[in-house]
Amino acid sequence: MQYFLAVAEALHFRHAAEMLNLSQPSLSQQIHQMEQELGVRLFDRTNRKVQLTQAGQALLPRVRRILQSMDEAVFEAKRVDQGLAGQLTISFVSTALVGVLPRAMKELQATTPGVELQLKECAPQDQIANIIQGTFDIGFVHAKLDNEELESSVIQRDELAVALPSDVAEGGPVDLRHYKSFTSIMPSPFTAFGFYNHVQRAYSLAGVTPERVIYANLIIGAINLVAAGIGIAVVPESFQYIQVQGVSYRPLITPPPAVELLAVWRRDSTSRLLQRFLGILGHAA
Repeated sequence: MQYFLAVAEALHFRHAAEMLNLSQPSLSQQIHQMEQELGVRLFDRTNRKVQLTQAGQALLPRVRRILQSMDEAVFEAKRVDQGLAGQLTISFVSTALVGVLPRAMKELQATTPGVELQLKECAPQDQIANIIQGTFDIGFVHAKLDNEELESSVIQRDELAVALPSDVAEGGPVDLRHYKSFTSIMPSPFTAFGFYNHVQRAYSLAGVTPERVIYANLIIGAINLVAAGIGIAVVPESFQYIQVQGVSYRPLITPPPAVELLAVWRRDSTSRLLQRFLGILGHAA
């Protein structure tokens, strides 16, 4: 196709051969072979001039598009190999949406605009299963991992705080025993160890069991329920930067260990884009 395009644009076999660094007989043989394979004559040749046949004229714009598409494909393949393009599938629990992860995604998009991000919010056990299967590139979970196929890194540590309706919020650290009669808005419990277990630990350390519980999949949803006066919610302290009218945040008087957010990926992943993102994550963390 490149040989055909050169002759079609030059309409001169010797000039086309010089541009291609070929001998004229070799170029003529290539064009003759192409005509035989296609079963059509592409050029009318005389001693004085070369012209495209109607078949050649019909083929020319299509050949140009095909070669351009091939050049674009090669360029894109090189960018993917360098981690500058491609698709990255990121899964997460809702608590990951405040802090390091959004900053890292923003930096990735700013420095690598050719990347397509696919975002999936789902439970920790679903994330881990999909990462092992190769459906997701990386996940963000609160979980205890014991799988040789996976690699992980702590990217964020959060103390726990209590989101309270502003009209009942005390000053200073909160003793959960004082809010035993309030509805506890808890994260949905997952089969794998997750944020729900951290909230349970906070209540256990305070020596109290909530009298009423409502489950919310999203932390921001729980905070909005607090704003409506439905109850209280134990949340990562980083969520205090999300200002919702009617909600006040207070530290716990008996805080449990900090909540760790893990980035998880396949140990044997060869994705250059994933490696680039991990570098950005490390810097953001």
